[in-house]
Amino acid sequence: MADRELAQAQWAAGAVRLSGYPKVCSARHLVILWQNQHDRQMKRSFARLTAVGLLVATLYSPARGQESRGQQFVADAARRLDSETSIAAELRYRAQAFGHQVLGTGSYLQSGAGMARQLRLELRMQVGDKPATLQEIRGPEDYWMRRDVPPSEPTLRRVDLLQLRRALRGDQPTGEEVLPRGAWIMLGGLPRLLATLEQSFDFAAPRAEEVQLSGAGGQPNPLPIWVVEGHWKPARLAALTGGSQSTNNLPEQMPDRVEIVLDRSDKILPLFPYRISYWRTPPKKKSERTAPPALELLTLEMFNVRRAGAIDAREFEYNPGDQEVLDLTTAYIQHLGGGKKPR
Repeated sequence: MADRELAQAQWAAGAVRLSGYPKVCSARHLVILWQNQHDRQMKRSFARLTAVGLLVATLYSPARGQESRGQQFVADAARRLDSETSIAAELRYRAQAFGHQVLGTGSYLQSGAGMARQLRLELRMQVGDKPATLQEIRGPEDYWMRRDVPPSEPTLRRVDLLQLRRALRGDQPTGEEVLPRGAWIMLGGLPRLLATLEQSFDFAAPRAEEVQLSGAGGQPNPLPIWVVEGHWKPARLAALTGGSQSTNNLPEQMPDRVEIVLDRSDKILPLFPYRISYWRTPPKKKSERTAPPALELLTLEMFNVRRAGAIDAREFEYNPGDQEVLDLTTAYIQHLGGGKKPR
């Protein structure tokens, strides 16, 4: 029962999209990133790569130095996010799940730091003509997830975070943690997600690009971004495939590469991850002359991002009332297997 409920709870967060939160931000037009299908269709200009305060070791060749720079960007983005004590953002979410596309909107709140960090995620989508919602709250002591996806009855699940922290030791990521679904809010939100991506993927040289936005009065308003692309680190890939170094042996819903769009300006939140996209290239069949195109498994986009000041503590509280609560604490302890520690 616990394993089945845990699997359902994990997929629920990955199969639902997200919905809105207030209002003001330097990146309010980032919706255009959602409308443009990545760099082939995106109007871009390649700017010269600059040091941006990062030192490349002189022992490296230029190629290795550039690769190290992409890795460093993702690590720095994770550290910057981890140091932020108050963030609010609106979200868009697009996923392919077993042949079906799932779309939605939502909001993300982050308050506090370390194990005291509190998080709130709201997701909304349509299932036929009915609304569906997913709510996740990581408070001081408990993690709550309420799922209301017709035609199923609403469900409410809980994890005792204090018990979970006492039980778990170590901090090694698994393949599931690289995707923004399942336990990513419980384990630490965006900072944890980026840190796990940096630990799991080798990132190539960053590309400096610009997205042309429409400013006031229709005037062009270029948004500078970094684009970094990563492929599985050999050790992580082998752990997921039983020793194989072929991405064809990955589980069907796991990506073979990830792409992150980071802020290239110094205005509000430098290196903020405005978009994270996961891709999978199907294996080439003998009858095919060329490899099939890569499939977009999942894209998470954030916009209207801002430092939110003091967030009302009530945002991270949940009162279950008379709802039936399924406690998944033991199931998560068993599933995480002592390999991860919420932070």
